[in-house]
Amino acid sequence: MAGEPWLPPFFFCLCFCVGHNLMPPLRVSANVSAPMLARCSYVKCNFLLIIWRCPGTTISGVWMTFLRKAGLLSLAVLLWFLQTGCEDYYRPVANPIVSPGGQPQTSHYAWVVNFNPIGPGTTTELDVSGDTNLAVTSMGNGSIAEAFPPSSLALFVANRDSDSVSEYLPTLSLPVTTISLLTGSRPIYVTSAQNSSMYVLNSGPNSACPNSGSVSTIPVSTLSVSGTFCVGPSPTTMAQSPSSPYLYVLNGDGTISVINGGLVGTITPQSGFNPVALGVSADGNWIFVVTQGSGGSAGELEIISAGSIVVAGSVPLGVQPTSAVSDPTLNRLYVTNTGANSVSVFDTSNVNPANSPAIPLLGTVTVGVGPIGVTPLVNGLLFYVANAGSYNVSVVSASSFSVLTTVSLPAGANPVFIASDPTSSKVYVANQGTGNTTIIQTSNNAVTQNIAAPPQVSGCINSCAPQTPMMVVSR
Repeated sequence: MAGEPWLPPFFFCLCFCVGHNLMPPLRVSANVSAPMLARCSYVKCNFLLIIWRCPGTTISGVWMTFLRKAGLLSLAVLLWFLQTGCEDYYRPVANPIVSPGGQPQTSHYAWVVNFNPIGPGTTTELDVSGDTNLAVTSMGNGSIAEAFPPSSLALFVANRDSDSVSEYLPTLSLPVTTISLLTGSRPIYVTSAQNSSMYVLNSGPNSACPNSGSVSTIPVSTLSVSGTFCVGPSPTTMAQSPSSPYLYVLNGDGTISVINGGLVGTITPQSGFNPVALGVSADGNWIFVVTQGSGGSAGELEIISAGSIVVAGSVPLGVQPTSAVSDPTLNRLYVTNTGANSVSVFDTSNVNPANSPAIPLLGTVTVGVGPIGVTPLVNGLLFYVANAGSYNVSVVSASSFSVLTTVSLPAGANPVFIASDPTSSKVYVANQGTGNTTIIQTSNNAVTQNIAAPPQVSGCINSCAPQTPMMVVSR
């Protein structure tokens, strides 16, 4: 077009990488008219090169020289840009290496309830992994038994001599709540197979039950007694199945009270047999009653269908049986025959009162002198038997029923309770005679610690009489 300046066939303009396909402004001489630019073609190159191509027009003199030099300079810049920005050019890059984090581990603890004959009792909190005494918490007078509701972190402790129950969250170090019972109740046991309530067994008469013992119900939502129901005289222990709301209570007169918001019925064992302990099958379908025979004769294991008030069947036990423990891993029941220095092992997965026997006996294991308690490991490999007469613990194979080794306890220990932790790594033995708790490491069956109970007199330092460990629970 006459009079219009001439531009070279290609005019290069470079732009920076900003992530957008934006056409950069083109600055040329003021003599370049808008119609000229309108006839230019715009091309977006792969390397963010903007090319304007315009129809040939003429320009001469200084502008020609300037534009040629500008073109050469633009070409040089373009080549540098392509070399450094677009080719396979090495650049050191530091990529952070993130190590995989460890899986969160659940902490496990054991709690020992200690009886103090002259004042407030205590609980001792033990760390399973470190075998350390983490905390001592004061309870009421005569603390004697403890229990957790199935899915709760709250520990309940029966205080016999102060007619009360203590409740607290031990791992959270929260204050202890004291729940008052009726005067004279003398609670000796707590248990529950339900999340909603804790049940307290009262051995003494109170205003609600002046001629017998009783059971008090404490809803976990209110932490106050909602009801007290009469049972037989001088009750000793009780049990509940998770499949039934019925509570079975052993009374001092040899009867069994069955309650469910009140007395449902009373079970009288066979003549000549005295109930001393209770057990529940792992599936919750059966209640087992350990009875002792009279005059040093063998005892019997009586079988009751959960939710029933009649004895469905029975099988013989050894002499002077004293305790029963369920094994949910292997579906077994272990019964200590204290007078026979043995443990009877039953298969609870095959209970049928119509059969003979009503429950299969898997074996009888001879252990130490005077066995009083059994704890099976959750992993199903071993079970441990506390022997009160020989001050030791028998370690028994759960598959062969052979005694693998014997672990010595302190001289005069007189163990009264044995328990194991959920990881199958530790066994805890409450020693009444020496006032301490023995910790056994299951990997090598070695004693790792003997944790002393707190002194009876608070603040005592030298020659202090210890409180008495009574019971251990772990979770």
